[in-house]
Amino acid sequence: MLAGCSGMFEGSDESTRTASENDVPAGPEAGTVSDPEAVVSRVDTDRRPVWLADSDGRPTESRHSRRLMSEVIDTASKADQIALTEDVDRSTIDSFLGETDFETESVYLQSAIVEECFRLTLCQISWATDTISTDYGRVSRPYDEPCTAGNEVYSVWFIRIPDTLNADDVSSYSSSIGGSGCDGQRASAEGEGGGGLAPDSDRRTLTGGEQA
Repeated sequence: MLAGCSGMFEGSDESTRTASENDVPAGPEAGTVSDPEAVVSRVDTDRRPVWLADSDGRPTESRHSRRLMSEVIDTASKADQIALTEDVDRSTIDSFLGETDFETESVYLQSAIVEECFRLTLCQISWATDTISTDYGRVSRPYDEPCTAGNEVYSVWFIRIPDTLNADDVSSYSSSIGGSGCDGQRASAEGEGGGGLAPDSDRRTLTGGEQA
């Protein structure tokens, strides 16, 4: 399933994985994918709606304690430990995880906070043995979808990485959120001959090393 395939997804109406020379790994467990295969759920709740069942239960921290939380799912057994609130479409996520071949692929779980009147589009994901980086665009939701200015919701992403990562080796992550969609950023980057996203004056970067 690709972001943008149904109302639950926050991607564009039509979304396909775009491969390029930059998708060729530069070394062991390293690469970049534009518009990767992913599913996403928006949840209006006061606590993180997705967590690992083998932990101490659902996290109790406020949504304001950490704006971005991440977890690498590197085995089918770890995928089975994913716990969800009733607000999340479990069948869609279970299907996505079940279709992942953990012999050749990994899944990156990332939970971000977004204002209710906006949605995130996933532009690309990059990874190496010990780090993962994501780039999102932030666009306004359709005018006919009601929202409350200033209210925030969780945007929970399950992103498939076409490589085998070891969760214990991933010690850092970073994520940037730009003030526009992905298409303009990619077009500018291609025009400049670069492989990454074009600079965005409204792009915010979040970094950290803690795991969800």
